[in-house]
Amino acid sequence: MNKQIRLEPGTGLTEKQLSGNRFWYIIEAGVEYLISLLIVDSFLAQLLTGNGVSDSAAGIVTELAAFAFSAQLVSVFFRKTHGMKFFVTMLHLINQIMFVMLYFIPVFKIPSSAKAVLIVIMFLCGHLIANIVSPYKLSWLMSYVPDKKRGKFTANKEIISLIMGTIFSLTMGSVSDHYKAQGKDDVYFSICAVTILVLAVIHMASLLLIKESDEEKKTPEQHIKFSEALIKTFSNKALTKIILIDVIWQFSSKLSLAYYGVYKIGDLGFTMKYIAVLSLVGSVSRIAFSRFFGKLADKYSWRRMLFICFGIATFSFFINIFTVPSNGKVMFALYSCVHAISMAGINSGLMNIIFDYVPHEDRAPALGIKSAIGGFVAFFSTFIGGYIIHTVQSAGNKVCGVTVYGQQILSAITFVLCLGLLLYMKLVVGKLDKND
Repeated sequence: MNKQIRLEPGTGLTEKQLSGNRFWYIIEAGVEYLISLLIVDSFLAQLLTGNGVSDSAAGIVTELAAFAFSAQLVSVFFRKTHGMKFFVTMLHLINQIMFVMLYFIPVFKIPSSAKAVLIVIMFLCGHLIANIVSPYKLSWLMSYVPDKKRGKFTANKEIISLIMGTIFSLTMGSVSDHYKAQGKDDVYFSICAVTILVLAVIHMASLLLIKESDEEKKTPEQHIKFSEALIKTFSNKALTKIILIDVIWQFSSKLSLAYYGVYKIGDLGFTMKYIAVLSLVGSVSRIAFSRFFGKLADKYSWRRMLFICFGIATFSFFINIFTVPSNGKVMFALYSCVHAISMAGINSGLMNIIFDYVPHEDRAPALGIKSAIGGFVAFFSTFIGGYIIHTVQSAGNKVCGVTVYGQQILSAITFVLCLGLLLYMKLVVGKLDKND
């Protein structure tokens, strides 16, 4: 049997070309982040509730993005014959055009129920395609980064994305409030659609400017059998324990996060401009700690860094147990600051810790399986959260005669679950060795 030899991405490229690839990767990540800001949290909540979707349903729709992570499980078994660059660029363009349509749909003169259905379809399909790309893109582009510099590079990439995102969120938040005050939501939605279209073109250009060597272009990606990928992943005992970190975190955090967007624009009564200010506070906090956590991971381990960040995240959800309309502006700002600090390490840590336990050729399947399982449990948790929100709202936000909001209850549950995650990190993951 002829076994295909897979060349490492970057083989045959000069150091200058590799440096250029890392630069365009940073630009690609930044532009993709800007697009994502318009389809998450309060921006998405405004789009959904403005087109006839209830608060509890809006939270579930929001987490269809988590359900779409299941596409990563499917993606790792594709045979790509046109090269990684072509595969990633074309599918990303398609998924971003769907996000453009997401904001054009409200402009159409059709019944609200039809608009809601079409918005959900475009949102889900766009995320499904994005997640088909994700494992390969991460493995491909991160391979241009030396392993010993992954922490520093990831931090720099995140800082640039956050700076761009902060300016972008403030601008789009102001535009939203301006047209909402005039009763011209359709104009705002059209501006969002055009903005995503322009960003999609820039995003495609950044991918096209990444250099592939002649060897990479000539060597097709090896086809991975479903059974082989599962056996490799779950026979790696250390890796299965690492995947469980993501499972616990996704279930715990998404239980609450899925409903914070509607909480901000609903019960707490925040304007989109103030929500953008919260985003600014969060971004500044995250930027301040990104390089610190990156250096910490490079010096010690991603495992140790994640434990610290999960501890900070646990405290942030504790804060929101006490966040109500009377103190919302202060308490939610405090939560945003603390939670952003934790996310300065969590997102990059959940990806990079996989790289510590998996050889390069198995990284895409491992990332896909991890993300798919995490996505499934996150989506399942939103149904539990939606039931709690609906039950509390149906009772007039009263529990045993005391005024309590559903998001407070969800925050309390998440807080307890995160304490369990910290114990798991300490007692189970803390005993793992990379050689396992």
